[in-house]
Amino acid sequence: MKMACTLACLGLLAWPHVALGANETAAAAVPAEAKEGTTPTPAPARDWDAVLGLIASYAPEYAGSSRWSAGLKPGGWVRIGRFSLASRSVFVVRSGEPVSGGGLRVDLSPNELLRIGLSLRHDGGRQESDSADLQGLGDVRPTVRMRLGASYPLSAHWRAGASLSIDALGRGGGTLADINVGRSFPLAERTSAHIGAALSLGNRRYMRAYYGVNEEQAQRSGYPVYEPGAGTRDLSLSMSVRHEIAAQWVAFAGISAAHLVGPAAASPLVRQPSSWALNAGLGYRF
Repeated sequence: MKMACTLACLGLLAWPHVALGANETAAAAVPAEAKEGTTPTPAPARDWDAVLGLIASYAPEYAGSSRWSAGLKPGGWVRIGRFSLASRSVFVVRSGEPVSGGGLRVDLSPNELLRIGLSLRHDGGRQESDSADLQGLGDVRPTVRMRLGASYPLSAHWRAGASLSIDALGRGGGTLADINVGRSFPLAERTSAHIGAALSLGNRRYMRAYYGVNEEQAQRSGYPVYEPGAGTRDLSLSMSVRHEIAAQWVAFAGISAAHLVGPAAASPLVRQPSSWALNAGLGYRF
């Protein structure tokens, strides 16, 4: 599903901004970036790294839905120098890697303190068939999103960040931004955790694409006409746990919670403003 639903989390994938698209959100909401964080591991000495694995998830059908769906998907991450390609941020193993939602990314960081990344990722939009509650609304077109993100440490363990994601193809997906804060800490010799919180905001085009109902949609779906403006989308909390099973095997799991606010919460499509999502997986490092 496309939403990211993105409080606690046993090893983030971070929507689930979910709503990423509407999926980058915490259901997607998940959060988000918090919707999605990484755990501290020693930076690799070699010029490349790769991870291949599986991830299971349980999350709302869309941001604001009262129905949940489960899924199992393959995923991975490949890094060559400053360039990387990830299906989900949970597979990233390099310390401090500020990614959200995966995609093709170039690391523009000037140093280990200020981390900056520019990425492109496929946004599947939202399909009317994703949920019975979306019937008559039509699809939100798939697109490619360009995301610029940066983070900086507040202390030895806390890091604050922000990102801006735009519809690079101009297909009506709009612009999404977030500000976030997170902390990583060890639980045991080979086990670490990450907690995070984020606030997401969308422009007028984004809000109308995912939470609005125009006159034509209202006639087909039975929902009242709703034309939201720009504003906040959701507040999300997440927690993830990562365990190094062996030199090459890693297990992760997590939970995230999100609460829709502002123009998004007022949408007639929202059946349940608060949601949560679970994920767990296993990865093999090459």
